[in-house]
Amino acid sequence: MEKILFRKLILDISLRAIFIIFTIGLIVWIIQAVNYLDFVIDDGHNFLIYFYYNLFNFPKIIHRILPFVFAISIFFELLKYEKNNELLLFWTNGITKKKFILNLVNFALVIMFIQMLIGSFISPASQLKARSVLKDSNMDFLPNLIKQGKFIDTVSGLTIFINEKVNNNSFRNIFIQEGDLFNLDQNNNQIIFAKEGLLVDENKKIFRLLNGKIISTSNKKLISFEFDKIDYNLSKFSSKTIKVAKLQELPSSKIIKCSLSLLSEQTYIDDMFRCDKDKLKNMNQELYKRFIKPFYIPLLALISCFLLTFSKVQNNFTIKTIKVFLYVFLILVISEAFMRYADESKLQFISIMFLPIIIYFFIYNFLINKVKS
Repeated sequence: MEKILFRKLILDISLRAIFIIFTIGLIVWIIQAVNYLDFVIDDGHNFLIYFYYNLFNFPKIIHRILPFVFAISIFFELLKYEKNNELLLFWTNGITKKKFILNLVNFALVIMFIQMLIGSFISPASQLKARSVLKDSNMDFLPNLIKQGKFIDTVSGLTIFINEKVNNNSFRNIFIQEGDLFNLDQNNNQIIFAKEGLLVDENKKIFRLLNGKIISTSNKKLISFEFDKIDYNLSKFSSKTIKVAKLQELPSSKIIKCSLSLLSEQTYIDDMFRCDKDKLKNMNQELYKRFIKPFYIPLLALISCFLLTFSKVQNNFTIKTIKVFLYVFLILVISEAFMRYADESKLQFISIMFLPIIIYFFIYNFLINKVKS
């Protein structure tokens, strides 16, 4: 009977958490997706790239909201059990409040390891995959970016000006600048003027220019010539979207190696990023977010168990319930606030690392004594 009761309790908390996490996660994902529309509107990526980029960023949202959702789920589920007299089933079957608390904490430990798994492996890998989707993409939406009377410099190393757009694939009075014409030390910089232009292939990567002139640099000299027709290849250009992996996208093993090497004043070289001293604070904060912050999840479960110390028949039940909720919220705030203190100091980082464990045992002893009395 005991196993059945705890199995139902954990199932109820899990179902509530799954419902809330996907509801909130979907709302945040949609809002984020709207912000990422810039990749289509401004950077020239097609909608398939836009969809994949948003999809691979979803685990990051789950990782961000999971502690809050778990705390809310366990709090309101215990409150529902109290109001429906379902907690009496545990007490009448010989389950002590201490054992009840320990089972909830064990469940919270499972959630803690899931949070660590998402934060340290799944989320960085998915974000890195999203970055690689951008890196491997090209300018599929360039025709939609071209507007008459406007300079387009979204493409790295290329500036286009169209005086008149006849239709989606046909243009007049075209100016194209590739590179910096004023830097004579670099070859292949050029400016192209053309009276007409057409996007001719089905992928819209060949710009056929008619009746124009080219001015280019070669061996520190300017060269110019006229043409009747040339095909200008746009596929060699990429957007200005940042394609270098950010810190939150790096594998945990690389961040740990870099952080340890910097703390011990050793050199660590990696082909994905530069392991510099000025990045140590950000790396320690990233390690805190991935490995230390999940330790607050069992603490959140423990705080919620203070609901067991009073009954709904008491006159001040609502006030005590609000107090417990505020304590839960306070722990969430503390877990976020201490991330900024995970800086370059080794002693301070170690102190922050053990802080949730120290707070846990202090509150655990206080709670157990309270339920016994």
